[in-house]
Amino acid sequence: MEKILVLGGARSGKSALAERWVTELPDAGPVTYVATAGDRPGDDEWAERVRRHRARRPASWRTLEETDVAAVLRTAEGTLVVDCLSLWLTAVLDGTGAWEDAGALVRVDAAVDELIDAWRSSRARIVAVSNEVGSGIVPATPSGRLFRDLLGTVNQRVAADAHRVVLCVAGRALELPAATPIPPASTSADLMPPSAAESSSVTLRCSTTLGRASRHAPSQTMEGHPGVPAPVDAEAERAARERVDGLAKPVGSLGRLEEIGVWLAARQGSPVLRPPARVGVTVIAGDHGIAELTSAYPAAVTPAMVRTVAAGKAAINALASEHGAFVRVRDLGVDADLGDVAPEVTEHKVSRGTGRIDVEDALPREQVRAAIAAGRTLAGDLSADLLIVGDLGIGNTTIAAALIGSITGIDAEKATGRGTGIDDATLHRKTEIVARAIERARPVRDEPEDLLARIGGADLAAMAGFLAGAAERGVPVLLDGVVVTAAALVAEAITPGSSTWWLAGHRSVEPAHDAALDHLGLEPIVDLRMRLGEGTGALAALPVLRSAVAICSRMAALADLDLG
Repeated sequence: MEKILVLGGARSGKSALAERWVTELPDAGPVTYVATAGDRPGDDEWAERVRRHRARRPASWRTLEETDVAAVLRTAEGTLVVDCLSLWLTAVLDGTGAWEDAGALVRVDAAVDELIDAWRSSRARIVAVSNEVGSGIVPATPSGRLFRDLLGTVNQRVAADAHRVVLCVAGRALELPAATPIPPASTSADLMPPSAAESSSVTLRCSTTLGRASRHAPSQTMEGHPGVPAPVDAEAERAARERVDGLAKPVGSLGRLEEIGVWLAARQGSPVLRPPARVGVTVIAGDHGIAELTSAYPAAVTPAMVRTVAAGKAAINALASEHGAFVRVRDLGVDADLGDVAPEVTEHKVSRGTGRIDVEDALPREQVRAAIAAGRTLAGDLSADLLIVGDLGIGNTTIAAALIGSITGIDAEKATGRGTGIDDATLHRKTEIVARAIERARPVRDEPEDLLARIGGADLAAMAGFLAGAAERGVPVLLDGVVVTAAALVAEAITPGSSTWWLAGHRSVEPAHDAALDHLGLEPIVDLRMRLGEGTGALAALPVLRSAVAICSRMAALADLDLG
């Protein structure tokens, strides 16, 4: 059944709009109005407001005053009007004591998860009303900021599984577009310059940050002018450091967990940490013209693995299922026709493979620009508060080695690894190819688009756009292995300062990875000797990040200990 979310500020007319829609439905069936506010004894103004709302509703409607909205959604039939989610969240915060106790936020998260599960599975037609609270001034109190951030997350998660989302302003309804944007055409639109491609995405989407809705709009970058990464919250970082240092432990005794927690607080904009509510993994696939010379596997593996990821059966899917993330795969440059997969998998495709980077350019510059724009779009069309981008493609470690060598200055012997497990003879040939590619790229090493055109590929260009776009929108990213980190070097050149929004998930066994991480000033969270790609190394680090949140948000303060 249809699910609609109606958003609006105070006195915007959102409740009246929702009620009018349901009244006008020809097939509404039995209607239940779920009032989530509860009683407020002694508050005459509130009682009068409730009376006016009741008088406005048709007499045939059943009114149910209930804060356990999930239970109602699971069992309801017919049509429900839930008014409103903001008051429901208030009741949850009251009931858990989370206004003052950060450790209680885990119970708030559980209540939100329960609500979302019920929203998704309900057989009823539902019109839910909620406040849009992220557009005004920054609340002056910690509780105000906490409520704003949590409600923003609730609204995003409900919207992600709604058929329609409507914003009500001054009694007027504005239909918001779907989260997945209209894809560019596979012909001339693929060659749109970034200014055109990105301006269309700006008008279609809102952005997200970790635990905060729509904090930063995407940068509208023009040709030749890099975007600007969203600022991190220095005050939240300072307060989080002070809070962590005051926990019941020796200062610094939890090492990187403390550092990760403080880092995350600056990007959540609050010293009171929350675990990521929605982790999105985007696997970007592409083939490369040098694959048959440098890989132990044929190029036919790439389309087969795209289908495997799309079917939910790859390594990244298994890890995502275990750790509560969702996965999508996108073909940017696979050298095959993937017409048998879902249309969205190929909606941003810009090429079929690349040229041989040791003797010819990888791509025309126009395709590079289209791929970067597609990556920015992919970073902005997810309702996620933590992002991971993964790679998929035979031959892509050769491209990564060449890019890292070009940007960091290390030579081919130090940059080139065994990738898919190649033998010594193939490693020697791969190293020679990387050396020639680095030499070919020398004149353009400081021009990111030209560098990608010469020795990159559509997949790495899209990853670079994705990483730059995430930073511009203020969404934290866990970086994966050598291929993604090679793209990160290019993204840092496209949008300087982007790396402030990235954590290195893991250290790959590929030798170029250390050089790339050092160049970016990033320290990997885990080292599991992985080299698969797909985003698996980054996702393997997610439990450590969650542990950092738990430590920083649930521990007692040293000052609260009873020392007798």
